[in-house]
Amino acid sequence: MSLQSDIAIQNSMGHAGHSFVTTTAAQAGNWSGIQVVTPTVISSITGAAGCVVSGVYSGTTLPAGFFIPGKFTSFTLVSGVVIAYIDRT
Repeated sequence: MSLQSDIAIQNSMGHAGHSFVTTTAAQAGNWSGIQVVTPTVISSITGAAGCVVSGVYSGTTLPAGFFIPGKFTSFTLVSGVVIAYIDRT
């Protein structure tokens, strides 16, 4: 298995850790995915270099269990609780 495949698998399994986010303060970092714990509204989300984030998140309630894959550098909640998985970079 290649190193890149190994890193991708580890990211998908939360190998580098996670943050349990319950605040509406901006969350800056290197994230490999966001798991919605309770119904959540996201006001903004920024993709890392090479990760296109399109569409409107603001005003859309994401249901518990919803997962947003990708590489992100920041996001901000309006309401709800998420687990943000730290990207192994």
